[in-house]
Amino acid sequence: MGRHYDDRVRVAMDEQIFAIQSYGGISRLFAELARQFAQGVIPEIDLLPIHAPIINRYILDDPRLAKALDASAARNEWTALVRYLTRISTRTSSDVVHNTFYLPHGLAAVGGAKRVVTIHDMIPELRPDTRRRLDFVTLKRRYVDKADHIICVSESTRSDLLKVYGPVRAPITVVHHGVDARFTPNAPPLPILPERYLLFVGNRTQYKDARVLFRALAELKDEDVHLVCIGGGSFSRTETTMLQRLGIAHRVVQMQLTDDEIVSAYANAEVFIFPSHFEGFGLPALEAMACGVPVVLARATSLPEVGADAAAYFEPGDHLALTGILNELLQDASARQDLTARGLQRAAHFTWQRTASLTADVYRAARGAAVA
Repeated sequence: MGRHYDDRVRVAMDEQIFAIQSYGGISRLFAELARQFAQGVIPEIDLLPIHAPIINRYILDDPRLAKALDASAARNEWTALVRYLTRISTRTSSDVVHNTFYLPHGLAAVGGAKRVVTIHDMIPELRPDTRRRLDFVTLKRRYVDKADHIICVSESTRSDLLKVYGPVRAPITVVHHGVDARFTPNAPPLPILPERYLLFVGNRTQYKDARVLFRALAELKDEDVHLVCIGGGSFSRTETTMLQRLGIAHRVVQMQLTDDEIVSAYANAEVFIFPSHFEGFGLPALEAMACGVPVVLARATSLPEVGADAAAYFEPGDHLALTGILNELLQDASARQDLTARGLQRAAHFTWQRTASLTADVYRAARGAAVA
């Protein structure tokens, strides 16, 4: 006799990523999925509480979501992580466990539930020089080997996964990220920002390659436009020296902004540039398009998959090609308007509801695989 299931799927997310990441792309994905499921957008998915102290602000700053997950604020990331690592249980009432990261503890048995794992990128494997301390203690390959179903956030990530690991046992489904409705062209300008500026968001070092943007800014014909860098920490001594050598230090600013302020920063930029050589998905590109700003991307990994024909592209690291594109856009309002219209249309295809719906399909498929 096969095991009988009703139409509802009970899903447990572990709290790994919520215990180690206050903000960031991975925790943003799982927080948005949790929000969709907790709000009943996919009514047949029952998301179980995590009953855990966490540091993730996407959840903690949403009281309804925090209550639905029974998540409380930990004193710090070490407290949250220790709680996670010392809580061992092989019993679960869930049909599916969705692992949110790759720490060894999460590989414990899950009491007969099916295991789903999301692979966000293969950057540590393909670019060992970029590995962070956390990458040295993760067991991504074992998660892939133990998964009953694998989600990749882009076709590019799926291709990289198979390139690195070869054929895998579990089915693989590509599920793109979404973009929240608050990312809109109607956000008011921020008085703290320059009147006219190019925008860069995120970390600037290594494969993110903000240096190519610094070089391009120095070559621009329009010397009145500034560059605003959001996030990534203060400029390093090396960056400061480079900006001074290029003669553009007075035109470049770095700042931290709240989520709402970032929407305004996107919406009022002249152009958004994402010069990264390697992305698993590239959410800032999608957010920028949703805010109605012309987008320029490096033609690398997943970025053309996200931008399609709604962005302008340059070869990674080619600052002269980037300069040419920026000169054209800054001088041609109709070219900017065309990219804006294309970007808005493109971004409309990427919603968190769609992401949750496709993820729910994976949960159903994983659970159904248990039927004998």
